[in-house]
Amino acid sequence: MKLSIRSNAVLTVTNLPHGFACRVNTENPAGFEPDASVILTPNLPDTGDYLAIHNHSPFWCSPFWGEHLADLPEHTQELLIRQADGSYLCLLPVCDSVFKTEIRGHQGATFDFVMSTNCTGVTECRDQLAFVCMEGENPLSLLRACAEAAAEQLGNGLQMRSEKPFPTVFESLGWCSWDAFQIRVSHAGLLDKAREFRKKDVPVRFAILDDMWADVPKLRTIPPDTDSGKNIGVMHHIMHHSPLRRFAGDPIRFPNGMDAAIADLKAEGIRDVGVWFPTTGYWAGFDPNGEEFSRYRGSLIFTKTSVFCPDDAITVIAPDREKAGAMFDDFCGRVKTWGGDFVKIDNQGFHSHYRDVAPIGESARAIHGAIDAAAEKHFGGALINCMGMPSECLFNRKSAVCRCSDDFMPESREWFTKNILQCAYNGLLQGQYYYNDWDMWWTDDGQAEKNSVCRAISGGPIYVSDKLGRTDPDILRPLCYRDGTILRPDESATPTADCLMRNPTAAGMPFKIRNRMGNCGVVAAFNIDAENRTVRGTVSPTDAGLPAGDYGYYEHFTGAWGLLRAGESLPVTLTNNDVYRLWRFVPYNEGSVTVLGRLDLFMGVGAVKRLDRDSVTFREGGQVGFLVDRRDGRKPYFYSVTLQQEKGAKILFSTIIK
Repeated sequence: MKLSIRSNAVLTVTNLPHGFACRVNTENPAGFEPDASVILTPNLPDTGDYLAIHNHSPFWCSPFWGEHLADLPEHTQELLIRQADGSYLCLLPVCDSVFKTEIRGHQGATFDFVMSTNCTGVTECRDQLAFVCMEGENPLSLLRACAEAAAEQLGNGLQMRSEKPFPTVFESLGWCSWDAFQIRVSHAGLLDKAREFRKKDVPVRFAILDDMWADVPKLRTIPPDTDSGKNIGVMHHIMHHSPLRRFAGDPIRFPNGMDAAIADLKAEGIRDVGVWFPTTGYWAGFDPNGEEFSRYRGSLIFTKTSVFCPDDAITVIAPDREKAGAMFDDFCGRVKTWGGDFVKIDNQGFHSHYRDVAPIGESARAIHGAIDAAAEKHFGGALINCMGMPSECLFNRKSAVCRCSDDFMPESREWFTKNILQCAYNGLLQGQYYYNDWDMWWTDDGQAEKNSVCRAISGGPIYVSDKLGRTDPDILRPLCYRDGTILRPDESATPTADCLMRNPTAAGMPFKIRNRMGNCGVVAAFNIDAENRTVRGTVSPTDAGLPAGDYGYYEHFTGAWGLLRAGESLPVTLTNNDVYRLWRFVPYNEGSVTVLGRLDLFMGVGAVKRLDRDSVTFREGGQVGFLVDRRDGRKPYFYSVTLQQEKGAKILFSTIIK
């Protein structure tokens, strides 16, 4: 690999299999600029054949494609280039203990690596890992290898997703209060929703009490007609300029306290309850006249760099491991005493608050270390990290579950396209380290079934946010067993390899996302063409990341089935944005029975409890399917039957072989 870099800094290169890691040493007695402390300019041929993952807001990432490398946006967090010989080059900048590195386009020089501190007064850059660079033939394998190398080179305890247990609380179907009640969530409303689930026999097993259950008096000034439509901006403005008075239930909406509300929810069948709060107390910090301000007075700092209210001086926790640790431990401890089982901690990409207070690497390690320790101590790591996709968050936390998209917007085809692009492509970077949370959605939304397919294949938690009276049980049934347990694939869903280098809203081909369940694969295909045109392409087992071989297949929505020999593929035509498909691919069992799994469940290929040479046992009954070889050598046939048993549904192969 030949990659020359122009810089005044001293660069140290560590050789890696098929690549290298670059560390930086330099000093500036006058102090580095906070936003562009050190610039590294690589020498690479220009190309438009690339995919970038960039931090398009302080909190979220999305994919980017351009005509030239100089088009790369600021805050690019990963760059995948297809080289002239067809191989791939992956460049992954990181956030180390002090400095954060990102990529940005540079007219005349393709692009730069930009190292920053977010803090004046830093005069030394000592052995800071700037980026990892690797080459490979398979882009998906390369992206994983690069992420593994970055974690190893950082040496800060960052783990791959496969090394972290998935919190058991999220193994079942859930519900979140936000889009249902927004800031008007209440004890009474929560109970009404839980009773609706019981009445409709919907097995929701966890609930998130979201923004804003706590004592924030300014929220009471929000007019009642500002929770939807064009007036929602009024609500958001007031929310984002409101401080937290007391980390306790709002006295009007939760008159009996949070412990009573949680106990009543559990009595109505909600097994696990989580409580939301942001890193900043509330969006505008802590109320100077409130209980929490008094409690943490010595640990709070004033800042005027708030993303949501930049003209206001607000108070937030200091970026100090001990001080932040005490606050998050206290907040999580209180949730635990109320009967809570997990937390969702929001607004994590807020490190701009610490401008000139601490270098960004230091503030990130302090805050995320404190969050992770508190969640581990009180909830065994059951935590949803949210609004935390910039690299200072990505490379400095140890917990398992992270949101991967902007907030859900109901009744919006445009939002669906935005969400599926964000979540799928963010699986390529964040999904290497974390279980990606694709966010909530509505079961009575115009995009409901498409959203449910996406959540099923995501590999992360699944929860809805239906308003009172509006949950559609039919949308949820293909996602889980009767007890609410979801069928979860093994990885973070990503685009298939052939969808990486072209914008799928204009490529004229289906947008395919993939995952794996054991030795089986799943591929979902969507038409997200920006002009609602017909798209055409193919699908195959290798799209799912499966090795070459013979596979039985089944498509969920058309019932199409068959056998694909090694190297074969299926044609795919999706005539408009409302046509979508979901395939499962199962290694073909020559001369016997190929078990296709539960056909009534999106991820039903994973519903097998036990597979023997002569029989298969499913966890529970339902519609099951098989591809069966004939004894006379003719092509295999498809066999389907509905098993009635609720548990331990077993079928002998001898009963279906002709």
